[in-house]
Amino acid sequence: MRGRDLLIACISLMTVGGALTACSSEPPPPAPRPSGIAQIKACDFFTKDELDEYQLHDAARLTSSADCMWQGTKFFEDASTALVLTLRDSSADKVLAALGTSAGEKFSERPAIDGRRVWRNTTPGTDVSCALLFEIDGSSSAELKLSEFLGVSDVEPTQQDLCKGLDELAPRVEGRLPAVRG
Repeated sequence: MRGRDLLIACISLMTVGGALTACSSEPPPPAPRPSGIAQIKACDFFTKDELDEYQLHDAARLTSSADCMWQGTKFFEDASTALVLTLRDSSADKVLAALGTSAGEKFSERPAIDGRRVWRNTTPGTDVSCALLFEIDGSSSAELKLSEFLGVSDVEPTQQDLCKGLDELAPRVEGRLPAVRG
C-alpha cells in the first residue's frame, strides 16, 4: 500500500505543479558547457554545494573578471588555503612557453582528463603551492592553483598535499570548461 501512496503523491504533485522532477530520484543533468571562456564568470565557477563541500568561502576577484580566489580548509587539515582560478586568453602552449622562459617554471604533462590535456607545475620553491594548467583550445587555457593562504596556518601543507587536493578537483573543473577543441 505504501508504494501506491507514493505514486498517488507523485501524480498529485505533477498535476498541481506540472513538475515531473518532483518524483524523480535522478540527479539533474549537468549544466551545458560554455562555448568559450568569455561565458565563464570565475567567481561563479563553483556551485554553492561545491563551495560547501570544498569548504571554500570569501570569493574575491584578483585583477579581472577572468580570475577568482577562494579561501578554504578542506584540502589540508588545520591549514588555510587559497584556491585561484585564472582563465587565460592564451593557449596552454603559449602559457607553458612564457612561464618556462621568463619565470623558469617547470611543468609536467599529466594524464588527460576526458580528452583534455593538463599540466602540473612542478617548480620547487619556498612558497608551497600546486597548479594545474588546462588546455581549452588554440587561444585559451585555464589555471587552477592551490597554495597556503598568506602563511596564517599553524601547520604548513606540502606541495604533495596541495597537489592531491587539486587532483580531486580536476575532473569537476574539466567538466565546467568549454569542450575540448583542436
